[in-house]
Amino acid sequence: MPKCPFRLLTGWSCPACGVQRALHALLNGHPREALGYNYLFVFSIPYALALVVAWVLRRMDRGEAFVRMANHPVIARIYVILFIVWGVVRNLLGI
Repeated sequence: MPKCPFRLLTGWSCPACGVQRALHALLNGHPREALGYNYLFVFSIPYALALVVAWVLRRMDRGEAFVRMANHPVIARIYVILFIVWGVVRNLLGI
């Protein structure tokens, strides 16, 4: 698997380190193992699915309320903040 450039340069884990391994573990039916690789990725899957559903609904001109909620700027900002906080916490705790 490719090496993380951020980790190679700094020695720290980036917020996305372990995503490939976590996805592989999930696809093979090992959710606990996936959590060990990257908590944020596993807990982000419902949000990602909501964005996909919102995209499909927008294409079909349906579900306007759901599309507005899923694409709301506040939710996107919260996700970005969680991504940054996860990057700091995982390095402080050595996760």
